[in-house]
Amino acid sequence: MSNSAGKQNKLNRRIASVLLCAGVALWGLGWSAWKIATEGVGVLGVNNAIPWGWDIVNFVYWIGLGHAGTLISAVLLLTRKSWRSEISRHAELMTLCAVCTAAVYPLIHVGRAWMLWQMAPLPMASEVWPNTGSALAWDAAAISSYLLLSIMFLFTGMWGEHGPETLRPLWARCCMLMAALLTPMVITVHSVVGCDFALTLRWYEPITPAYFVCGALLSGLAAVQLIALCRHTSTLLIDKLSQLTLGLSCAMALLYGLELLRTPARWDCSYALLLLLNIGLPALYWYAPIRQHRPLVAIISCGVLIGMWLERLHLIVGHSVLQTAANYSPTGVDIAMLIGGFGLFFALYLGATPHIPTEQLDPLHSLSAPCPTRPGRWAAIGSTTFALLFVLWLSLTQWADTTASSLGSRPHGWWIWWPPLLVCTLLGGGIALFAHFLYHYKRS
Repeated sequence: MSNSAGKQNKLNRRIASVLLCAGVALWGLGWSAWKIATEGVGVLGVNNAIPWGWDIVNFVYWIGLGHAGTLISAVLLLTRKSWRSEISRHAELMTLCAVCTAAVYPLIHVGRAWMLWQMAPLPMASEVWPNTGSALAWDAAAISSYLLLSIMFLFTGMWGEHGPETLRPLWARCCMLMAALLTPMVITVHSVVGCDFALTLRWYEPITPAYFVCGALLSGLAAVQLIALCRHTSTLLIDKLSQLTLGLSCAMALLYGLELLRTPARWDCSYALLLLLNIGLPALYWYAPIRQHRPLVAIISCGVLIGMWLERLHLIVGHSVLQTAANYSPTGVDIAMLIGGFGLFFALYLGATPHIPTEQLDPLHSLSAPCPTRPGRWAAIGSTTFALLFVLWLSLTQWADTTASSLGSRPHGWWIWWPPLLVCTLLGGGIALFAHFLYHYKRS
C-alpha cells in the first residue's frame, strides 16, 4: 500500500511540475506572440542598427543545445562504447525537446503566423521565388531534416528492442547506418546556422561555422551531464562525459584565442566572463576527483550553459554593437521569451520522460549475426533518389529565377548548393533506412 502511495505521489509531483512549466511557457511565449502579432516587432529591443536580438539568440541557443544529444548517442554507437546505454535515449529526447523549443521562436518572430505559408518554396503570382543562394533559405530545411532524422533514430532504437530476435541483426545495422548519417548532419546543420550570421551581418569570417559547431556541442554536453546527474547514472558515465566536455572546452579556447588575436578590441569584461564560464570552469576537469564529484559537475555544467548563452549573445548582438557602435537593450518581451523557452523545454521533457525507457539492449551485441537483408543498399538508393530530386527541383527553380527581378543579384555557381545537396542526400538515406526497418518490423 505504501509503495502504491509513493508512486502516486511521484506521479502527482511530475504532473504538477509539467503544468507549472507549461504555465510559464504559456505566459512567456504566448504573451510575447500576442504582443508581436498585435503591435509588431517594435516591442523587441531590436533597431535599425541591431536587427537581431535576444529572440534569435534564444533560437540559436536551443538549436545548439539539441545538437549534442543525438550526436553523443550516434558517435558513441559508432565508436562502440558500451557505457552510452545509460543516457543515450534521454539524450536523444533532449534533442527533440530542444529543437521543438527552438522552432517556436521563428513562428513568434514573424508576427502574423497565419501568413507563414508564403515562405514555402513555391512560385506565386507576386514573383516571390526561393533564393537558393541564401543560407537562410536552407536553415529551416537543414534543421527540419535533422529533427526528422533524430525522431527516426530514437524510434528505431526503441522499437528494435521489442522486436523478435530474427529482426535484431537488421535493427543493429539500421541503428549504425542512421548514426553514420546523423553525425555529418549535425556538423552541416550548425555550420549553415553559422553561415547565416557570417553572411547576413557581413562578418565574412571562416571561423564562424566552427565557432557555432563547437559551442553547440559544448552546451549540449553540459545539458546531457545534468540529465545524467538527475538520473543517478554511474560515476563512469559522469567521468566520460566530463572528459568530452573538457576536450570541447579546449577547442573553444583555441577559437577564442584566434578571435582575440584578430580583433583585440573585443576584449572587455563580458568577454572575460565568457572565458571564465566556458574555459575556466571546465578546466577543473583536468583533475580526476572533480570529474567524479557530482555537485561540482552540476555547478560546472550550469556555468557552461549560462556561458554558452552569453557566447551566443556576444556573437549575434555583440558583433553588431561593435560594428555599428549602436545601443541594444532587451525589453520585457525579450525577457519573457527567454523564460518561456525554458518553461516549454522542461514541460516537453518532463512530460515525455516516462514514455522513454532506458536502453536495455545494445545494438552492438547483434552486429555479428548475419543479416537477411541489405539495409546499406536501401540507404544508398534513398540518398541517390533524394539527391536527384533536389537537382531536378533546383534546375526548375533556377530557370524560374531568371524571370524574377528581385533575385537579379543573387550568387551563382554550384558551390553554393553543396550544403543543401548534402542535407538532402543524408535525409534520403535516413528515410529509406527507417522505411526498410519499419516494413520488416510490421511484418514480424
